[in-house]
Amino acid sequence: MLIRLDRNEMSIKLPRAITDPIKKSIGFLNRYTPQSKADELLSLLNIYTNSPKDSIILSSASDILLKEFIYLFSKNRQIILADPSFFLINATCRKTYSSILKIRLKEPEFKFSIVPLIDELKKPTLIILDNPNNPTGNIILDKNEVKLILENENNIFLVDEAYFEFSNVTYANLIADHPNLAILRTLSKGFGLSGLGIGYIIGGETIQKRFLGINTMLPYPSVVAGISALKNKNYAIEYIKIVEKEKNRIRSVALKLDISVFKSYSNFLLMKTKIPNISKKLIEQGVLVLDVSKQLGSEYFRVTIGTRKENDYFLEALEEITYQNRD
Repeated sequence: MLIRLDRNEMSIKLPRAITDPIKKSIGFLNRYTPQSKADELLSLLNIYTNSPKDSIILSSASDILLKEFIYLFSKNRQIILADPSFFLINATCRKTYSSILKIRLKEPEFKFSIVPLIDELKKPTLIILDNPNNPTGNIILDKNEVKLILENENNIFLVDEAYFEFSNVTYANLIADHPNLAILRTLSKGFGLSGLGIGYIIGGETIQKRFLGINTMLPYPSVVAGISALKNKNYAIEYIKIVEKEKNRIRSVALKLDISVFKSYSNFLLMKTKIPNISKKLIEQGVLVLDVSKQLGSEYFRVTIGTRKENDYFLEALEEITYQNRD
């Protein structure tokens, strides 16, 4: 048996209030998604995000939006990233012709500092930061730093807030005053719609203009799922409470094993042991976690918060490996 704790997916099953409407929508797969349904989803997102009416840009996945955004705004701009950051950000930026400047996040806080970037920010720049950061899980910048980055209107700033529902930290309220700011979100994490893929950008006027005419036809079941999720948010709220409780429990056990656990505003934890190649050892015990050795070192790994049963299995495996490797 292999326990998958590597993809940051929702560990609990969706309630019938979400799944029943999705099942009904399957009967209409021979038709394109009605515009009225897409408009309903947009209206619900506007209310949920408390954003200007025309600021939402929808897509069938946040990954698609992320790639499109980078290709649209990287031309004739340097790119600034956090190191480490979400793997897709790095992979996509490497496919552009822009120069890339990475700012190393140092433990234990893993904060992003713009102090060394003051001169760089005077140049046309595309800044992409995931906040909370993946794989560290921490909030890496504050509102004052965001405002400083946005002062130069030639700068385009994309903040990936995929884990907003867990962190409750957002800079979306700066959109109205900063046309060069974009917030990337998804319904895959806090709302558990990973298998249906709905991503969206909350964008300032500069962002909105560049995305005009780039329309994505969303699958009908995805739209229905998004509408149902936003109308029945309590299941997501309860799931987030479960995640927080389990994070605290896992942290407590790990600390007793002399394992470092970093602060997390997400549905995963970054850990550091004194045992090299820990991710491979966990796989041998039947637990799949994210191997972040190339980004941070072989003694680090990222684990998704699963069900209580999955988390128990993970902790048992971690204890076994720790005891086996004690001098």
